[in-house]
Amino acid sequence: MKFLNELLGFAVLTGPLWLILIVLAIAVWIAAKVTKRFERRSAKITVGALVFLLVFFVPFADEIAGRIYLSYLCATEAGVKVYKTVELPAKYWDERGRAKFLRANGDLDKTILGNRFGEPAVKKPYSYALGIDDYRQQVVDNTTNETLGEVVNFLHWGGSISRNLSPSSSAVDCKNLHGNKFWADFHSSLFDRSNSVK
Repeated sequence: MKFLNELLGFAVLTGPLWLILIVLAIAVWIAAKVTKRFERRSAKITVGALVFLLVFFVPFADEIAGRIYLSYLCATEAGVKVYKTVELPAKYWDERGRAKFLRANGDLDKTILGNRFGEPAVKKPYSYALGIDDYRQQVVDNTTNETLGEVVNFLHWGGSISRNLSPSSSAVDCKNLHGNKFWADFHSSLFDRSNSVK
């Protein structure tokens, strides 16, 4: 039974590789069949190469286009958007002017701020054909229900083959929107120090 589980695990993990090999064999077979209709060697090579490329890359075209479009979105639309800043009194800042309400990983410390600020995540489809979602991590002032700022990110879930046949569902996103310093800088940009003591 253990051997069967390991064999099944191997098959699942290597499934995309087997799919590529199967599509490769089909592409070669179709290209060979089509080239038999031509007599000139140059025509056989040209048509065979075009048919092979067409048959081999069409199943993966949405994966390639999705990655390219994700890179474009990350460069042009993703990033930090600050709509409003909130003044916080001196008790939220240390002697050097650094925020006490930020954890080491850059997150807001709810034990210091309480429930005044919420951090909802909003995800909605951006391009179903390319498997891209718009994902926004917002900071909302719960007393006024205003969005102070948000981090706009995009998630690419792969092409139609990997989305539908892969056993794991994980996305690729904009790489520059990560890390403790990034989140600390984002959260710090939403708050100013007030001179009041309250």
